[in-house]
Amino acid sequence: METTTKRRLGAIAGGIALACVAGVALAAWLSSGAGTAEGTSTTAVNSTIAPNGGGAGLYPGATIDTTVTVNNPNQYPVVVASISPGTSDATAGNCPAGTVTTGGLTNPPGTIAPGATRTYTLPAKMINDPSNTCQGKTFDLPLTASLASAVG
Repeated sequence: METTTKRRLGAIAGGIALACVAGVALAAWLSSGAGTAEGTSTTAVNSTIAPNGGGAGLYPGATIDTTVTVNNPNQYPVVVASISPGTSDATAGNCPAGTVTTGGLTNPPGTIAPGATRTYTLPAKMINDPSNTCQGKTFDLPLTASLASAVG
């Protein structure tokens, strides 16, 4: 009988211990949390356009190719939506403004990676009757590029 009593006491003690553990688990408080996350957008930085060779050999009525480089100083890739047509400024030596013009581009192919550049070709045309003061001149043609973030 002594063994049976020990077994009963062991079973009772085990049951009480199990009930205590279950009671502690059931008595544990549950909670949840709420709050916010934060993200800050970057600010777009304007690109620049620089001449990249070509454009030599203009003469009255001639059209040649000139190339420009567009940079992407942003932290994200961009595409060029357009490059505006350009008209030459007046030069030193009295060659009048508008002597040379360039065509523009709309949606040229390609993406410019963050911090990278891409080169584009534009047609440059000299007017049919430029002043003799325009010989041997370099023409600056202001251009504007419109860029958009390249998603995906």
